[in-house]
Amino acid sequence: MTNLPYTRFDDSSIQAAWNDFNNPKIFTRGKDVIALISGPLSATDARNVQWLLDQAKHTKDVHEFFRNVQQKKFSPPKSNEKLAAFHHHLEAANGGNEVTREQLYDFLNHFHLLSYDLGNESGIALSLLHSHVSQFQPQYPQRLWSQIVDIVQAWNQDAGTITPSNLPEDLLKAFERKAVVEMPKELEASQEKPVTDWSQHPDAAYLTLAVLIGAWNEQNQSDLHALAQVLGISYDEWLGKARELLHRPGSPLTLKNGVWSVVNRTELLHSLGSRILDQDLDAYKALAISILKEPDPAFDLPAEERYAASVYGKVPKYSRTLRKGIAEGLAILGTIPEACSNCSQGKAKTTCLSAVDEILTNADWILWGSLDGLLPALAEAAPRSFLDSVESALRSTPCPFDELFAQEGDGITGGNYLTGLLWALEALAWDDQYLVRICVVLGELASHDPGGRWANRPFNSLVTILLPWLPQTLASVDKRHVAVRTLLREWSEIGWDLIIRLLPNQHQTSFGSHKPSWRKTIPNDWEKGVTQQDYWQQISIYAELTVNSAGYDVARLAALIDRCNSLPQPEFDRLIDVLASQTVSELPEERRLLLWNRLTKFARNHRQYPDAKWALEEDLIVKLEKVADKLTPTDPFAVNQHLFSGNDSDLYDKNGDWEKQRRTLDIRREKAVAEIYRQSSIEGIIRFAESVNSPNQVGLALGVVNDDAIEQTLLPKFLDISDNKHKELVSGFVWQRHREFGWAWCDNIDRSSWTPAQIGQFLANLPSKKKTWDRVTTWLNGHEAEYWTRINANTCEVDLNLTVAIENFIKHGRPHAAISCLENMRNFNLEVDIDQCVRALLAAVTSNEQEYAQEGYLIVELVKFLQASPLINQDDLFRIEWAYLSLLNSHGGTTPDLLENRLASDPEFFCQLIRLIYRSKKEGKPPKEPTEESKAIAENAWRLFFGWKTPPGSQQNGAFSEEKFKEWLQSIKQLCTESGHLEVALTHIGQVLVHAPTDPDGLWIHRAIATALNDPEVEDLRRGYGTGTYNSRGVHSVDPTGQPEKDLAEQFRSKAETIENAGFQRFAVTLRNLADSYDQEAEHIIAEHKQEEE
Repeated sequence: MTNLPYTRFDDSSIQAAWNDFNNPKIFTRGKDVIALISGPLSATDARNVQWLLDQAKHTKDVHEFFRNVQQKKFSPPKSNEKLAAFHHHLEAANGGNEVTREQLYDFLNHFHLLSYDLGNESGIALSLLHSHVSQFQPQYPQRLWSQIVDIVQAWNQDAGTITPSNLPEDLLKAFERKAVVEMPKELEASQEKPVTDWSQHPDAAYLTLAVLIGAWNEQNQSDLHALAQVLGISYDEWLGKARELLHRPGSPLTLKNGVWSVVNRTELLHSLGSRILDQDLDAYKALAISILKEPDPAFDLPAEERYAASVYGKVPKYSRTLRKGIAEGLAILGTIPEACSNCSQGKAKTTCLSAVDEILTNADWILWGSLDGLLPALAEAAPRSFLDSVESALRSTPCPFDELFAQEGDGITGGNYLTGLLWALEALAWDDQYLVRICVVLGELASHDPGGRWANRPFNSLVTILLPWLPQTLASVDKRHVAVRTLLREWSEIGWDLIIRLLPNQHQTSFGSHKPSWRKTIPNDWEKGVTQQDYWQQISIYAELTVNSAGYDVARLAALIDRCNSLPQPEFDRLIDVLASQTVSELPEERRLLLWNRLTKFARNHRQYPDAKWALEEDLIVKLEKVADKLTPTDPFAVNQHLFSGNDSDLYDKNGDWEKQRRTLDIRREKAVAEIYRQSSIEGIIRFAESVNSPNQVGLALGVVNDDAIEQTLLPKFLDISDNKHKELVSGFVWQRHREFGWAWCDNIDRSSWTPAQIGQFLANLPSKKKTWDRVTTWLNGHEAEYWTRINANTCEVDLNLTVAIENFIKHGRPHAAISCLENMRNFNLEVDIDQCVRALLAAVTSNEQEYAQEGYLIVELVKFLQASPLINQDDLFRIEWAYLSLLNSHGGTTPDLLENRLASDPEFFCQLIRLIYRSKKEGKPPKEPTEESKAIAENAWRLFFGWKTPPGSQQNGAFSEEKFKEWLQSIKQLCTESGHLEVALTHIGQVLVHAPTDPDGLWIHRAIATALNDPEVEDLRRGYGTGTYNSRGVHSVDPTGQPEKDLAEQFRSKAETIENAGFQRFAVTLRNLADSYDQEAEHIIAEHKQEEE
């Protein structure tokens, strides 16, 4: 199998996927999925592998799936080989044991293959950027990415170069490596550095107040005003003092990129705190309240636009640096209030309490969101006041946290504005005096949580804090027990979910919780983890609580059944006793049904995998089966529902013949449906279909019951019904009836009273083949749209008559379905009608029809087909390339060749696009607000320029014409000078000249192009060449040695020397500038890597 490209997915990935897929503790079939993220896929893999995965998810069963794969006129050419590769890898992951067709189908049905390309920031690539950032900042990736966007935006305005040395300190700190290797103590120098006593410094009084501020940005005038307000002197006067302090040995101040910071603030406050007086604290408190109560203007924007708030000018009055410094100043002051020894008794503590109280009392959702990143510091400043405010907010109407939950969005463009609150509560929970109170608060918050994609959730914080094997609190086991019991009393459902999660094997990984930054709650000698005794004491407590809390509640007992292998033996036996009790036996059958279903499924699953580590021992499985037998329902509705779940593999024995078991299962279903029909007639069948997961399987089983009364009830009434379960029932019935009795059954049905819509739906439930389509014409006679608007294009069998389907899809407003059929024909080397292809592609541009899976890929393949066809009308191809320009790039496997050639040969077309994008220098009035249509056209024009790689002068045969190049360039200069677009035009031309051919005499660039680039009047052309050259490198990995950059620098120096010797000295300057830029980049890379190592 090594010759198959798919084998590049290493065995460990497939092994891990297979292990997870077969582990019901962590993977629920039908609910969970497995995703494998890979680099860019080859065209073959992109088509065949994705087609297989889509088929597995959209076919009704394993038989239809393999039938489609094996039909050469339906499936892509390599699909069988790719399916064999999947099978090979899964059998290897299965220890060399056979993987049946059903198991393979079931796995593919849950498997997703996600391809990414970091050169294309969209889709999964954007998610991966957030994932990469999350490695360093797991709680705020979207904020960190937003900050990066802001910095790049600012430096781009001045075409600046960004290096680690001029990045903000907080951004660099966010990407610091977490693990630090320290120098061994024995190697440290013994010479002690002189220590300055800052309490004796002449400016100690001002330094003391600066400690409370913490940090400020000298480029923000509001920051400077706030600082002067606290210090009581002008900023200019303070700046002179700060400069002197900055240059003293061991200075308490740092300055980087305009941001001043005070270091070692806690130690300094201990040393200088006696200089603080009551009036200083009053001034500081007033300032802190006024600054921290400012709402973030970013909340004026929609959630999906807030990441770019700085671009819209929606930034707070005070810098983020100052806000953070002041919040931390309150935390430091609240942690060591005794440092302010010359203030009134309790003044420092009262200052923090009242400041936090005034900031948070009656705060709306915008203020809570604005303070999100600062809440951990405010919580440490005054824990009780902070908790009072949170509890008050939870009781208020409307609750501000409800609106903050609603801001979350999709996890990428939205934001989680409650992470700071959760961090604050987690930090306080380390202290045993706050644990119970915090657990109740988190429980109430969890009751408000609607759920979302972010991992930071109140319930997850609860689990993390109380996790038995890694508790994130210093509270004793008894105190934790009190916290859980209190939560169960106050928020019963949250408490129940919590104790279930605290059972063994339910939560096997943890990153820990947020720890206090200023309060010394956690001792220096604290070690994470617990003793065996403590662990099992907790497990016993939580297991006992689960059984007690479940009582005779059916839903809770069902949840416990699913986890009974996690219960210690005493609690397992207690659960069995409850399930076997008379109280449960006397429950109504419809309530006992849930318990019976869970027991039988659990026991069956453990019997299927007896060798798995998680499997119960035989005697325990027998106990469960005995209880299940006692609860077996008598109603055929109840006892047979599990046969129609849609997950056939759950009903098979692992080591049995799956084909025989499939037939046996079909027979069981047919007998079950026949029994229900005998007892309750067709009305009972309908009710039964409404109660199961797969009504289609009920319809298939019903199709073998030979009774005309069934048809009289279902047909035609259920053919145009809106209920989806009824649709599935009749779909399966019609399919199976046709399969059993053939076309004669279809033709003999009395359709005289049927509407065209009912006839169309009936035909849509039959196989999509010529015999069906013949009846579409004769039966519907003028109403064929009732069929062609309903049929799924993926079910059409590929044969010579598929052109009939394509024409009808186009005719009836379904160009996307036509595109799917066209690509199927092309894959099977069948003759494709060029006119049909053109009409389908152009109609799809404005169609409202839902697109098919992988349609972007299908369109690109059809465009490639048209580009290669000598029969295509060039105007049609021009329109198609323009319409689908966003798909035509190197990532998709083709480029807009005709458009690029038109740019390179038609000066008027080039200038027309330039005018669409750029405003003329000759225009005096501000431009009108562009329409959506004009924006789309301009965006397409920019996209074409951005990907343009065909230099002017290029001929259709691949040759280069010096004469054509000169004529084209001269025309551009003339036209763009007249319109006022010469500079931008030359810049774009310079970028495409990066792809210039070599000269026939051996010079690395054609002399005609070098001559143009050397013209003294075209600096913009040379600038564009430099930009294009730098950008042409694309996405690349970074070598810590900087060697690739050094090699490029040497390459361009050599080119510059050659080009200068050839007589093009101005062009040589551009090349030498490029070489210098790569030298600088190499130096930056080396310095950055050295800094990381240090």
